[in-house]
Amino acid sequence: MDQLLHLYGEERYHRTLDRITRFWGGEGRCLISVLTWEAGYRQTFDDAVILERAPEHLRRMAALPGAQMPYLFADFGTVSTAKYWGGTARFDSTGGNLFIDPAAREIEEALALMPKPVDDPALDGAHGVRLWKALSARLETDSLWLRSPDMQGVLNTAGLIMNQEELLMAMYSEPESVHAFLDKVCDFLIGYASYLRRETADRLCGNIWPYTFLPSSLGLSFTEDLMPLLSPELYAEFGIPQLKRLQAAFGGLHIHCCGDWGRHAANLASAGLNILAMEFHYPATRIDELRPLVDQGVVFIPYLMQDRQQDFANVYDYWRWLLQHTDARCWFLPNDDEEGRAFYEEFKGLMP
Repeated sequence: MDQLLHLYGEERYHRTLDRITRFWGGEGRCLISVLTWEAGYRQTFDDAVILERAPEHLRRMAALPGAQMPYLFADFGTVSTAKYWGGTARFDSTGGNLFIDPAAREIEEALALMPKPVDDPALDGAHGVRLWKALSARLETDSLWLRSPDMQGVLNTAGLIMNQEELLMAMYSEPESVHAFLDKVCDFLIGYASYLRRETADRLCGNIWPYTFLPSSLGLSFTEDLMPLLSPELYAEFGIPQLKRLQAAFGGLHIHCCGDWGRHAANLASAGLNILAMEFHYPATRIDELRPLVDQGVVFIPYLMQDRQQDFANVYDYWRWLLQHTDARCWFLPNDDEEGRAFYEEFKGLMP
């Protein structure tokens, strides 16, 4: 018996997937997925623990309101793509934050590096696929989805492979070398994402964060946190061409960035990109800066930096303001608490 479809309900499973697909196609003002952190296993490095907790997490998620689909998140920290190029992954002194020491300092060193194969069994892509296959077998299902091991974008991966400050300076002093290096990184990422799609029979549903749900047949979800460090001119030269390459390979773009990136909205909107979604955090980035993207129907995943503002009591207050004072389409990810459930009940009628 397919334990997963028994848990979620086959009719509900297909109805929710259709609802999500229609939302990505432009239907509905918002989607809401209530989240629980109970039985979680983010950045757990013990496969036995992951496979023990994941079924309980799926059971708890299936009981929550909103757009819920079953997935395994293969979250091994935010250095997965850089590991293939060398460097040393390590935890900080608290044991809670994973970093990687750059494999190269200068751009010439970086250009000389060759990544390991995308299917290297010792690295995170194959690790995530093994866990997904093991859990699928345990649940006797072919309906489980996988959140990819961390998918840093081209610039982010480049800034982890080599010294980030040197990369930024080389954009001024050796721009052609930087372009060549970014092309090489992009080639790798296309191969990496294609491998994950192939090994999961195209049942990839997003990155390790945010917990929206993007079927890989519609596009690619990745992190673009180097964007806040660049001027609009530099990002237009070094960032947007790589977004176009990812778009050509995978279709829509689902972008996480939690910094100050509003100054790039006009260039992103005018570049001919198929941006499905972008995350932003107020007040680092404000919705009024994003009007060019709002007008294109981009979905936003909004968050609130509570300690950096005094305009809103909490993230739910901010989300209500967005729905009442803007026409932005959003995917909201409230916690499973009293306020999160109240928000869902208040606005569930805006979902497709």
